[in-house]
Amino acid sequence: MILEGVKLMVIGMSIVYVFLLVLMLSVMLSAKLFKDSDAQVSSDAGASPRSRRGVVPVIAAAVAAYRAKHAGDN
Repeated sequence: MILEGVKLMVIGMSIVYVFLLVLMLSVMLSAKLFKDSDAQVSSDAGASPRSRRGVVPVIAAAVAAYRAKHAGDN
C-alpha cells in the first residue's frame, strides 16, 4: 500500500515537473518572438512630458469622480 502511494507521488511530481518545463520553454519562446514588439512599446512609454500634460488632470478628475460616487459607502 505504501509502495502504491510512492508510485502515485512520483507520477504526480513528474507530471508537475514536465508541465513546469513546458511552461518555462513556452515563456522563453514567446519572449524571443515578441522581443521586437516590446522595444516599440517601451519607446512609446518614454514620451516627452509635454505629451503627458493632459493625462494628469484626467486622472485627477477620474479619482475625484470615483471618490464622490463612493463617499457614502464608508
